Amino acid sequence: MQLKSTLVNIIQRQQLTAFFQPIYATNANDVYGYEALIRGPSDSPLHNPQALFDAAFEFGLLSELELVCRRISIARFVALALKGKLFLNVSPMVFLQEDHPQGSTLSYLAEHDLQPEQVVIELSEKYPIESPELLQRALMHYRDLGFQIAVDDLGAGYAGLKLWSEVNPNFVKIDRYFINQCHQDPIKREFIKSIISLGRSINAQVIAEGIETVEEFEQLQEFGMNLYQGFLFARPEPFPAVDLPAILRSYARAQNFPVHFEQMASSLLQFMQPRHGNELTKEVVEFLYKHPKVHSIPVIDNDKPIGMILRDNLLELFSTPFGRALNERKPISETMTKTPVIVEANTQLDEVAQLVTSEHDEKLLWHFIITDKGRYIGIGSVRDLLRQVTQQQLQHARYANPLSMLPGNVPIYREVDSLIFQQKNFHFAYFDLNNFKPFNDIYGYAKGDQIIQLVAGLIKKYVPSQDFVGHIGGDDFVVIFKEDYQKENWKKSCEQIISEFDQHIEHFYDDAHLKAGGIEAKSRTGEWQFFSLLSLAIGVVSPDLHLCHSHHDIAELASDAKKQAKKLQGSAIFVCRRGSPSCCKVTEEVA
Repeated sequence: MQLKSTLVNIIQRQQLTAFFQPIYATNANDVYGYEALIRGPSDSPLHNPQALFDAAFEFGLLSELELVCRRISIARFVALALKGKLFLNVSPMVFLQEDHPQGSTLSYLAEHDLQPEQVVIELSEKYPIESPELLQRALMHYRDLGFQIAVDDLGAGYAGLKLWSEVNPNFVKIDRYFINQCHQDPIKREFIKSIISLGRSINAQVIAEGIETVEEFEQLQEFGMNLYQGFLFARPEPFPAVDLPAILRSYARAQNFPVHFEQMASSLLQFMQPRHGNELTKEVVEFLYKHPKVHSIPVIDNDKPIGMILRDNLLELFSTPFGRALNERKPISETMTKTPVIVEANTQLDEVAQLVTSEHDEKLLWHFIITDKGRYIGIGSVRDLLRQVTQQQLQHARYANPLSMLPGNVPIYREVDSLIFQQKNFHFAYFDLNNFKPFNDIYGYAKGDQIIQLVAGLIKKYVPSQDFVGHIGGDDFVVIFKEDYQKENWKKSCEQIISEFDQHIEHFYDDAHLKAGGIEAKSRTGEWQFFSLLSLAIGVVSPDLHLCHSHHDIAELASDAKKQAKKLQGSAIFVCRRGSPSCCKVTEEVA
């Protein structure tokens, strides 16, 4: 009787506090809503919500308690100006009570200028339901008023599945039992996948609640879920979080960063929950003992990486005499490795490989840190890096021109598309030999191959290693000048190539042809014609990356520029100032 008296006093005086736990939507990278949870007075035996509602059920006061909880939760939700939907827990038992007042929730909403569309009535299987028909009618009544319906703790009992099929709720929450360690339990994974599939088939959104570990979150992400709730992100608080937690901010950046260009570090991106530098070393060691497969953990400060925790190093430190006693209370910033490899996500893989392999400490070769404009977004595996670099080299060899061993069409197209996607300005130079076919006809293909190898050698000689050189085929070459875009060093390189080419080309002709300044040979129409000595035509374009959308646009521009260069006398450079194929302004420049 004393407990009942305490409960009655709590209800009459409304001595309850509303706590709110955020529900996050990873597809929108934002807070989706909040579940309202109630706590009794801190000095009362009914402070715990389980004890509070069990007592209300036992003493027949469930309806009275829930109405007070709803009023307090609605008022507090509005007072805190929380965004998204408000999820209100409602026991199905109150619908079965004949004296349960109708219209109370609507009046509370009107009092605080909140619309029914913003509220989700969340039902639980916590107490047995003996009259599902009456429950169904009550729920349809709420739906007709504009509320949305959620079935909580799905999987805790048969009634929830039956309720789902009869009510067709807007939301379904998967019971914590199935979320717990789901990455290690194939039966739980199959159950979750089935619920997700069923939800999609009837247009019900599935919420995973009770998530406590990164591994659970990553497993659910693989299933395509996007609504999450749990201690991993935020605990219920009277003043709840309004922004994304660090784990979801990092995850959002990792997901939004382009990964489909295989030559960039972003293609190796893996999410790993970072640690903060002020966390105790003892806590990190305990985490490593619980997660034997974790070898590297990044350490951040204000989203920027400051070091890396290496499993072997840290556990070795704790295994030494007095190692634990001396270090367990230190912040992890003092025991971490302070010089990890850190690369921007758009760094080329070959450059990443050079950075990683230049490190002398072999223990660093597990992972490296990946950033986006200096902010941490994830880690990359060195093993995956070396595997991908090897595959890339094999692929380049597959597509390479057998005569020059330079990358062929496919790598060229990929390089151009990658630069366009990254909005990195570049100059595209198209090299072509004038009068090459007549030379081949008179002097033979062996000597013609020597000319092609000469051009390839000169391009390699004068083009900086950071730029891209490709061989389309025959006597056609391309150079993508990426470095020092504003300084126009590309022009100096092209002029040097032309100058040395003109010096060497004379050595490939007989004296009579040199004296005549060219050769007599059949044209493409079969008529005899005089052709001047071989010369080099270079068409250069500097595309407008807002107007050019793929390598097809660049190829069209460069082809036109090369044709203009071939019309000029001798070896020459033609610079096309058109930003895209649709533009018409051109400017000539002759070397």
